[in-house]
Amino acid sequence: MSMEKNIDTQQLHDLCDICAEYKQKSPHPSRPHIQASVDISTWSNIHVLFQKLLPKDAASNVDEDEQALLAANKYNALSDLCIFVRNAAAMDPSNQNAIDKLGVMADVKNTVSSMLLRELTHAGAMKCATLAAQALSNTVTKNKVLQEKLIRQEFSVDPTTTTDNIYSDLLASVHQKTNTAGLVLLLNSIKGNSDLVKLLCTTDSGKLVARRLGIMFGSIQDDDSEEKEVLYALLAQIIENKCLTELVRGNSTLDMYGLLESFAVYCGIHADSADTLGQVFDKELVCFLGDLLGQERIVLIRIWQGVSSNDASQPGEKLDMDSVMAAHRCLAAVVSILGTATSNHSQKLVDWLIECKVIHRVVELLGFLNINLPRIQSLSDPNGISEKHTNEDQGASVKRLFMFKRDLIQIIGNSAYKNKDAQDLIRELDGLSLVLDNMRIDDNHPFIKEYAVVALKWLLEDNMDNQIYVKDMEVIKPVLDPSITAPGVDVSVDDNDIPILEKSRKQGNS
Repeated sequence: MSMEKNIDTQQLHDLCDICAEYKQKSPHPSRPHIQASVDISTWSNIHVLFQKLLPKDAASNVDEDEQALLAANKYNALSDLCIFVRNAAAMDPSNQNAIDKLGVMADVKNTVSSMLLRELTHAGAMKCATLAAQALSNTVTKNKVLQEKLIRQEFSVDPTTTTDNIYSDLLASVHQKTNTAGLVLLLNSIKGNSDLVKLLCTTDSGKLVARRLGIMFGSIQDDDSEEKEVLYALLAQIIENKCLTELVRGNSTLDMYGLLESFAVYCGIHADSADTLGQVFDKELVCFLGDLLGQERIVLIRIWQGVSSNDASQPGEKLDMDSVMAAHRCLAAVVSILGTATSNHSQKLVDWLIECKVIHRVVELLGFLNINLPRIQSLSDPNGISEKHTNEDQGASVKRLFMFKRDLIQIIGNSAYKNKDAQDLIRELDGLSLVLDNMRIDDNHPFIKEYAVVALKWLLEDNMDNQIYVKDMEVIKPVLDPSITAPGVDVSVDDNDIPILEKSRKQGNS
């Protein structure tokens, strides 16, 4: 029998009054006269009230008009109880253990699930779901025992267990405030506990939630929004615990740009800390980034060929623009990650770049862009962009790609820094000639020449084979003498865009 039939209108009215009174008497900074620590008998009463008010069935058996009236009052009363729990859990840590011991924590969890089932039909249920999530979040905050209990309940390692959980349900809500409450709940559930972060990223149900975080991060345009800030805090926990590899393993698709963008932000924030960045990379993650660069080149070929992403043998089909934008965002994130990470000149990282053939992909992609994005010496140059790119969508696509040439050159230069293996490999892959080709003015990217100058310096330093290679190309007039290997050697370009190697003026004046 439905619980709704066990409560008449008067009884419900009385219950609502009791719940409203509890709300007004809840511990809160604005009510310092109220005892912060709640006694056991009060929690027992709260538990009983939850049990009386929580719907037992997914659908009510009462008449539609009566159902609407009962529902509105019940959801308001449940909201008052959730506010009491939320405030009490935040004001006194001892309340958290009492909430769990007396069954109130389970009541709040059931409230979340029940209200999410009804949020589309009852505005009160939508509000109540948000408040219940906030109450549960405060209950587990900084309580390692309750954090682990909740996470292990929701992300079971049993493969036969359903992947549904309270976190995924909250993130699937149609209400943004409920989504944010779900994110805060997840953050408070795992923050500072590496074991729980790893559990999140290794179980099937947890991976679905973690990957969902990346999708949400990539979909929010307002970087200053509360939701995106919480998302980044969550993803930073995943990155710092070296769990990003778990999420991308076996799923190297270009629609994962949200996860990659959060990683790019993390790398940017910690760009000056080689130790921090060194701890979050591993060989498998580097290989994954290299694989993405290879996929990017295939997508770019299809963009310029104007063919379907599913069948490159049938020209004339237009590539879906969502796929194009996903490819651009993924490429932007990957080159940003690699550009920042290699700036610290980690020998181990460069070894991985060589072993995983990431440098191969970088040079290959730069060569492709060099061919398809011709240099423009003047904005009025009619030959700057090929006629095959005159399609409006493709034209916009092309303009977004010029910046990537600069980023790829930066990765090449960073990798070559005091690393002869990388220097030789880049020369063998024709990357050295590509860098030289970009040491000229390009109105598509006014600073690409400067990036190429720096990259060339690191490619030539202490590497006579590369110096001879450049000299034999007969396209520049380098200064080659024994002092080239000494500290303070600069690479510059003259008025005719010819690169020159010379001693640093600062050193000469010292």
